[in-house]
Amino acid sequence: MPRIGRVWPAAPVVYPDAVDGLEFWIGRWTATWEGGHGTNSLTRDLDGHVITERFEALEPERFSGLSVSVQGPDGIWRQTWVDSTGSYWHFEGGPQNDGTFIFATPERVDTDRLYKRMVFSDIAEEAFSWRWEFSEDRVTWDPRWQISYRRDP
Repeated sequence: MPRIGRVWPAAPVVYPDAVDGLEFWIGRWTATWEGGHGTNSLTRDLDGHVITERFEALEPERFSGLSVSVQGPDGIWRQTWVDSTGSYWHFEGGPQNDGTFIFATPERVDTDRLYKRMVFSDIAEEAFSWRWEFSEDRVTWDPRWQISYRRDP
């Protein structure tokens, strides 16, 4: 195995059970929000340890995005997001005690120098809510976009 910028561990890393905490997200979804709609498809890949997301916003404001999420040996989930507008973000997070799942940027990002986070809430087998929020201090969050997800039949 080639070394690229780091030393490989002497022993195999033991990871938590595959997709523990994001299982609810796997599948095909219809997404709706004020002024728009789209689709989202999530699959388990790479021996079940990676969740790959393919998001597509449809008319009137088309764009597409891709994310990969993995749970590290420390139990923390990490996600990388890229999209057709040129965005690239890194998030960290996991399930919360209140039943939500949160991914947040660990530092301020973009030219606006704000923290950003995604909050998955009201999680059920066939539906959930998703919020995109910004913050200057990671205490007070300003919701910018809310999506209602419904599982495709």
